[in-house]
Amino acid sequence: MSGKPADEAEGVIEDNEYVNAPVRPEDKAPPDRRLLFSSPSLPLLAVCWILLLLIMGLRIYFSSVISEQNVKLMKENQQLMKENQQLKTENQELMKENQELSTEGKNTELKNEIQELKTENQELKENFTKQITDLEDNWEKFNVSRAHWTIDSYCPADKMRKCSACQKGWYQIQKSCFVFYDRETPSELKTWEEARENCRGRGADLVVVHDEEEKNVIDGNVTNIPVSKGYWMGLRVEGGTWKWIDGTDLMNASWIGPPAEGHCAVSLPTRTWTSVKCDEKRTRICSQKALSV
Repeated sequence: MSGKPADEAEGVIEDNEYVNAPVRPEDKAPPDRRLLFSSPSLPLLAVCWILLLLIMGLRIYFSSVISEQNVKLMKENQQLMKENQQLKTENQELMKENQELSTEGKNTELKNEIQELKTENQELKENFTKQITDLEDNWEKFNVSRAHWTIDSYCPADKMRKCSACQKGWYQIQKSCFVFYDRETPSELKTWEEARENCRGRGADLVVVHDEEEKNVIDGNVTNIPVSKGYWMGLRVEGGTWKWIDGTDLMNASWIGPPAEGHCAVSLPTRTWTSVKCDEKRTRICSQKALSV
């Protein structure tokens, strides 16, 4: 038992000497390099380098692929542009052809219309020629009938057939013949235009008075053959002026009142003339040139 404590004391002394002993050169040698490579951070660093190299490789690869695709797309785009230009050219040609076809179609329509117009014109000519022929035939018949009527009017068909300068029932005043329609039944009364047409149907016209002598003769007959509303004469207002139907102006303004548009002249039994609306109803005085017998 007494021997063990002595041994333990010796062991403590040896340990203290070892701890307090100076450091020897061989004790300061660097650590083994294999210990460094066996560090825990070494695999992570290697993985990072591998990923970086992989990314750079992929980037180079994809850049190359994209560049090739861009070149390909540019070529395709140029080809499409070329085809597009060709399509534009073809479209312009088609439009030109369509325009030509439209023009040809219009020309055809115009030709058809011209032909139809020619046909209609020919038909109208034929109808017009027929109408002229009919009118000439009717006019010839009318002239023959009128000639007989005129001869009978101026030269009554009796045993002593004797011709006069005026028709029967007409008055000769100088070189003219006059007839005074003194009947005022509704069928005999006419507007100024209707009265003139009635006179023309007898180869005459409404009376025209050129001087004071003719006026006195007309007024005298109107007084001798009076009608309540007076007689139409060939005098009316045109353009604010009194004009006779032969185109001459009224020379003496004192014969009738101031002109009013739409008015015509009427000779009254009082030996005066008055202005009334031309669409009123009156009887009339017709005149024509006397024949030389």
